[in-house]
Amino acid sequence: MPSVSKECGVCGEYYRQVVEGETEIICPHCRNEKAEISGVSWNLTRCPFCDCRQFYRRKDFNQAMGCFIIIVGAVLVPFTYGISLALLVFVDWLIYRNVSDLGVCYRCGSEFREFGLLPDTVSSFDHHTAELYETSGDVTS
Repeated sequence: MPSVSKECGVCGEYYRQVVEGETEIICPHCRNEKAEISGVSWNLTRCPFCDCRQFYRRKDFNQAMGCFIIIVGAVLVPFTYGISLALLVFVDWLIYRNVSDLGVCYRCGSEFREFGLLPDTVSSFDHHTAELYETSGDVTS
């Protein structure tokens, strides 16, 4: 089921809302931030919250869990002669490969999950593009 997660631009609270058909997304905390999105026909062309046209792809993977897996492997290295680290790196890689991608808006940070395959125009995170949005708040391309 498609969903949107983001930090409200008005109150700063993080929220997530499932998108079914044509959905009006409203911040459940302050009810001041609103946007409309279609879970059927929307394809990451323009952010419904800030009108940004640039997105990047990211794995929908808990980075803290990935770090924890590697740390556990590293702690066990003296007892397993390094086998635990190699094994847990492999487990971490398997989990990462099987997790789907999500689209993230460069300007407002909204996360869009399960809206179908991400278009080819949505590439991996680009530090230069993110820095341009961070410093100016707007990028044209």
